Amino acid sequence: MTVWSQKYRPSLSEIVGQPHLKVEDGMNPELQHSLLHSVTPGVGKTSYALALADALDWPIHIFNASTKRERGIDFVQDDLLPLTTIGNQNQIILLDEADQLTPAAQAALKGVIENAQGYFILTCNDLGKISDYLISRCRLIEFYPINDEDMTDRLSYIAGREAVEIPDGHLSAIVKHHEGDLRNAINAIQYYSVASPAERVTFINSFVSSAPDASTFLRLSFKDKDYNASLALLSPYQTREGIREVFNYAVQINAKNTSKMRVIEAAITAERDLFLGISPEIVRANFVRMCVTD
Repeated sequence: MTVWSQKYRPSLSEIVGQPHLKVEDGMNPELQHSLLHSVTPGVGKTSYALALADALDWPIHIFNASTKRERGIDFVQDDLLPLTTIGNQNQIILLDEADQLTPAAQAALKGVIENAQGYFILTCNDLGKISDYLISRCRLIEFYPINDEDMTDRLSYIAGREAVEIPDGHLSAIVKHHEGDLRNAINAIQYYSVASPAERVTFINSFVSSAPDASTFLRLSFKDKDYNASLALLSPYQTREGIREVFNYAVQINAKNTSKMRVIEAAITAERDLFLGISPEIVRANFVRMCVTD
């Protein structure tokens, strides 16, 4: 099955929610080693790099530094360096999640970029983990959460192309739930397209429900020690809102101070990780783990 978020990747003239990066058809895009940064995922960094390669009709070599093999100095020397010395200036090397590179790998990459044949595009969610000397070798490009209007327009276009009938209220719920993350919003309407009418209603209701039952969550986590049930209770809700609901309830009730401190520590960790751009699913699972574990 074709993944719609890949099927409908935009061209440079169709870039969604980043007007400072649009390049009209027939115009030459600016070429420079670039570092694409956003706090939130799903806002078009990888799509921009692919669209640039497509517009230039250049090959693009894609790597992801979140994998263990592709974050160390050996990867830079054995995989990236040879690509930049083959005599091909007309190529793009995309390194996703460059903030996961080790300090030694970043130091080695600086030297590779300085003498590279071709153009590097790095992406990251945590700019603080990128060394200053690596930043200095690249043009820093900020990506912003996509606004509701642009999200709605793009999702409506895709739904029309795929002959998916989706009521305005359901579309609005998907847009608001994903908070500027277009990639996951597209994944949501793809699921919606194959769901039964009853499943669609349940799916949308999971977005618009106000908050999880914090009392039940705390009982499942602290008394029953039931990780799976606690995670299932939180999963239908937006990660930040669900965790804050549990936090607000926990600090107000009459409970042991040690239990309250555990919830507070877990909530602080979750807020920090969301700010750093870590996947909401991972943040939610870790919050539950910290609550369940003594």
